[in-house]
Amino acid sequence: MKRTIDMKVPPPQYPKVEGAACQRRFKTRGLESVRPQLFGGEFCLFMKNLLDRLLSKVLGQPFSRMYSDAYIFGLLPKHRQQIWLITAPKSGSTWLSVILKNYLGWDARTITPGFDRREQEPSLRVVAQASRSDKILWTHTHTRASESTNQLIRQAGIYPIIQTRVLHDSLISYCEHCSSESPIAPMAFMDQRHWEELSDSSRMGFAVDLVAPWYFNFYAGWFSNPLVQEKIAYVCAYENLVSNPVSEVVRICEHFKLPVNPPAIEVAVERATRAPTRLNKGVVGRGKVLSDEQRATLARMRSYYSHIDMSAIGFPD
Repeated sequence: MKRTIDMKVPPPQYPKVEGAACQRRFKTRGLESVRPQLFGGEFCLFMKNLLDRLLSKVLGQPFSRMYSDAYIFGLLPKHRQQIWLITAPKSGSTWLSVILKNYLGWDARTITPGFDRREQEPSLRVVAQASRSDKILWTHTHTRASESTNQLIRQAGIYPIIQTRVLHDSLISYCEHCSSESPIAPMAFMDQRHWEELSDSSRMGFAVDLVAPWYFNFYAGWFSNPLVQEKIAYVCAYENLVSNPVSEVVRICEHFKLPVNPPAIEVAVERATRAPTRLNKGVVGRGKVLSDEQRATLARMRSYYSHIDMSAIGFPD
């Protein structure tokens, strides 16, 4: 007797959305009486596709395009004025942010959705959500150069300020910041308990060995960036800001063709000086306390970027 083989393929089994998670979903929408097991994965997929088609007809374009960068850029106001202060840590950036806010009177916001150990990358979503503001000061962030950041700056019409400081001085202030506030930052991993256990020399060694490479990455990226080379961005030296803040703010405003009113700038500087701005010492030349070995370590790091002018951060050619 010959055996027959049933070649019928069983129908596909679609996963069902049920259980506590689904019940919570319907409860939040006021549908407690609906039996969750009736709405399996096949039904949810059908409804999603149906809604996508309906919305695409209403919008005149695929619904998914609304999530694209190009679509969001097209929604941004063309008349908006924006300044973004991009800086390495401990470069007087909080002080400059307060000065500019006092003088310009613009809406001060942060362009990144989070801080902590997260790299402070800008968010197009954050920029889009500020659509009601005509004049925005994006306060200082420690953001490294990248093509996506360049695209955001150009397409959103942002005026970028790149703030610099002699690296040796910055590292001294960085260590003081870790001790007085917190060592948690994206530059190099450290937590409060272990920081407190380090000696002063070990703390400085940590800054030179692990934090300084981030600084070189930041400066090499921006100094070689087209926005800086084409003078679209304004490069603000900490040393100039400390020696004559009014003149430096005048140069910033002139660069971006903003109104210049020196008496008003003086008032803005005076108000910022009285405010808590994390300006530790405001002194140039603090890095002289670094040891010869630490200076040699920084010089060796700088040698990898011999093709980039780094005189602004204390490495003259």
